[in-house]
This record gives sequence, structure tokens and C-alpha cells, in this order.
Amino acid sequence: MELGRAIKVMRTASGIRQKEIASKIGVTANYVSMVEAGKREPSVAFLKQIARVIGVPVGLFFLWAEDRGEDSPKSHPQLRTLLTELETMYLFAKREKTSRRRLA
Repeated sequence: MELGRAIKVMRTASGIRQKEIASKIGVTANYVSMVEAGKREPSVAFLKQIARVIGVPVGLFFLWAEDRGEDSPKSHPQLRTLLTELETMYLFAKREKTSRRRLA
């Protein structure tokens, strides 16, 4: 999965709209859309800002970004499975924590 797709998956799972994230980090929703679609390469500063708003470690984006090299998750199906399981666990835990805060 490319970096933009990883951003979209985590943003969507966090329940944050493109417009909302764009206003919080000072870019347009169109720019966020273009990054997620792979039409723009995000800077490290942009990734750090998105990670802060979503509430994930910035390195998490790179775990799902596809690399075309030999050591990519594509060439290691077990690693890909592990990363998918990790993503699922992280997002469910985050949602559960957020739900508890809302109920309190």
C-alpha cells in the first residue's frame, strides 16, 4: 500500500474527515485528497502533523507504505499479515479508548 493509502486508512478509521484534518494542519482538503490518492508526495512535516491530529505514531504510515524493493512486505506475506493484524489491533484499541472517554 502506498503512503497516501496508509494515511487514508488511518484517517478514515479514526473517523476524521479530510476537511477537518486539513483545517487543523493548515492545508486544503484538496491537498489532503491528492496526497491520499498518491498524486502528491507528502513531506515529513506534513506526515508528523497528520499523525498528531489522528493520534498515531508517524512511523505507522511507513509500515504500510509499499516499497518496490526486495524487502517489501509484498515479498514477505507473513510480515504483511502481521502488519495488518497490528493495524487492526491498534485501531480497535484506539476506538475503544475514545468510546470510554465519551461515556465518562
